[in-house]
Amino acid sequence: MKKSKIFLSMLSIILSAVLMLSVFSSGIFQNDAVADVKLYNVSGKLTEIKEDFLNIFNNENDENNGKRQATEPLPQVYIGGYPIGLKLYADGVVIVGTEAVDTENGLVDTAEKAGLKLGDIIKKINGVQVKSNMQVSEIIEKSGGQALTFDVERNGKSLQVSFKGAYSQSEQKYKAGIWIRDSSAGIGTVTFCMQDGSFASLGHAVCDIDTKSTIPISQGECTDAEITGFIKGENGSAGELCGYLDNKKTGVIFSNDDLGVYGRFDSLPENKNLYQIAHNSEIQLGEAEIITTVEKGITESYSIIIEKIDKNSSDNKNLVIRITDRKLIVKTGGIIQGMSGSPIIQNGKIIGAVTHVFLNDATGGFGIFAETMLEKLEEEK
Repeated sequence: MKKSKIFLSMLSIILSAVLMLSVFSSGIFQNDAVADVKLYNVSGKLTEIKEDFLNIFNNENDENNGKRQATEPLPQVYIGGYPIGLKLYADGVVIVGTEAVDTENGLVDTAEKAGLKLGDIIKKINGVQVKSNMQVSEIIEKSGGQALTFDVERNGKSLQVSFKGAYSQSEQKYKAGIWIRDSSAGIGTVTFCMQDGSFASLGHAVCDIDTKSTIPISQGECTDAEITGFIKGENGSAGELCGYLDNKKTGVIFSNDDLGVYGRFDSLPENKNLYQIAHNSEIQLGEAEIITTVEKGITESYSIIIEKIDKNSSDNKNLVIRITDRKLIVKTGGIIQGMSGSPIIQNGKIIGAVTHVFLNDATGGFGIFAETMLEKLEEEK
């Protein structure tokens, strides 16, 4: 029916245009007064047709918008809140420090001479991919002081650098004079696990402890982790969960991103409940809860309130949350490092995950939308 109306309206516009063309070509405009009246009538008709057309179009858009708001429920997933061990292997090696080499001509800063900076990621040397500290050291030692071409990534951009190692008098070998890191490991919290075994965690990237930059990974694996205690947070100082990683691999990690760490478990979690992920539009200000683990083997829920919702934010700071549970505040001071990824529950659905703590007030922090993490997980898969 609507398509017929649109077609008729379009036809009316075309016929009106033809009518105007006829008016112009037949010489009716010899009398200015008549011309003005006829032009007004034609314009008025066109305006009516235009308004009819726009009304039909807008009504149809309103109906479509209604359909989008009444979208299908998001999937049910296994609830997280428990610790996960993360082992990340860098895509290249990250420069985390430099030192001068003691040559026969004095101290030489090889990194500065080549223009290398902290946070640079060395991807290749003379066209050969590098993946470990040992590999880089061997290449430098065997170079004989000849210039090498480093393929480097800096702030997401690629560049080439000419680099020469320096001969160390004390160690009697060529050295690079740079400190590099090829892997990182730590503990985080699982947000949710899909029924196909893929999972989302943290809600933010794992960053290098020295350069504070996101670690680009070539591969990674996850393990079980055991929480053994915590350091309580205080104003101006974030607390921290303490624990250890199990050596047994439990899955793979395929993404370390600003919106979280994503991967796939080898097997589904045992004795975990299914929760539905909420659409962002369902989230409300007010009471909610987080599920997290701050004591060995004990995963509990704690009361919070949602103080602010930012649906326009594209990062991991969509929610401002505040811990109201006295039990958790007395224990940890509020949010502490390692709790990132703890799922936020409201009205029986997962609405988000904890991502940051306010340093001046550990009871407050930020959270990311669960729907955003779901979209990122599906994209990465």
